Amino acid sequence: MSRGTWLAATAGLISAGVVAAVALATVAEPEPEPHPTPQRVYSSCLAADTEPVPAGDDPCGGG
Repeated sequence: MSRGTWLAATAGLISAGVVAAVALATVAEPEPEPHPTPQRVYSSCLAADTEPVPAGDDPCGGG
């Protein structure tokens, strides 16, 4: 086999491998379905106190 023929055959095999890899990657990883954004919960009570609250006390009571 001449050097030119060998190079052409090698280039063809490499190209075929790249095409096959791209095709498999495209099929193997479908587009992920978008998930809805979770609703945000807003509170007027900021419980950032460092002291523990006794049981039964409402930290948002405002009293």
